[in-house]
Parts: sequence; structure tokens; C-alpha cells
Amino acid sequence: MVEHGRTISILVPMKYGWILLGLLSAAPAAGAQQWFAVNAPAPTRADTIVEIDLETLRIHASGGAGVIRVTFGVLQPHEAGFGYRSFVATAQFDCQRREMALTSSAYFALPSGQGLRLGADSSGRDSGMPPALIERIPAPARQALVKAACAPSQN
Repeated sequence: MVEHGRTISILVPMKYGWILLGLLSAAPAAGAQQWFAVNAPAPTRADTIVEIDLETLRIHASGGAGVIRVTFGVLQPHEAGFGYRSFVATAQFDCQRREMALTSSAYFALPSGQGLRLGADSSGRDSGMPPALIERIPAPARQALVKAACAPSQN
């Protein structure tokens, strides 16, 4: 931080830094702006649309991370008892294993992460992420996400 020409350091204890990081990762929709569809579904009401926010995509030597948004053509049941039409999640990509994992998600009543936020899950909570959530993303879209996130590390 700069104050009247002086640089002032703000130190946050490590413990509080991890808490802040956890809170930020539990709110994956914050700041998402540039959505790119990784699948090209036929124009029917029952299609699932999978998108990644290009502004959040971060590529690392062995993987990457980014915010994804999934919109379903029909209401999806959540194990907590509510139904949702879309979710926005933080995804981690493992390029060696060619896998994707979700670390947090927020569920919405309307398509494209719009409308009332109905609930959220995080891998940091006792209940963790719903095991079936990643399986609701069509396999070709999951593969496209991993390929996009891992392509630079394979050159």
C-alpha cells in the first residue's frame, strides 16, 4: 500500500491468510466476467452448457485452476433437498492424471449462475463436495476443460 509517497507493508498472520483464502475460494462467482463455452450443445432446453471464466484460469507446471459455470436444461436435485438450475464452481486441474476436481460450488435457481443463491459446498467443510456433482458435467466437457487447462504445460 502507498501512503503519501511511502510504502507501508501490511502483514497478515499466516493463519488469517489461509482463512481469507478459504473464504475467497468459497465464493467462486465473485468477479467472474469472461465466460467461454467449452461445449457446443444443440439448441434444446435439456442441454447442459459448461463454461470457464477465462479471467480466472491459472496454469501451473503440473496443473491449473479456474472458475467454471454449469447450466442445466432441467432442475437438478441437491442432496441437501433443494433443486438448482446452475452452479458456479472452483475447479482444480491435474495434468499428469488428466483429471479435474471441484473445491467449492455455489448453486443458483436460474441458468448461468443467476437468480437466488440456494446453497454452497466446499471441500473445506465437513460434508465436503457432493460426489455426484462432477459426474453431472458431461464427460466431453470435463475432457475439454482439462485439455484447455493443461495444453500449455504439455508443450
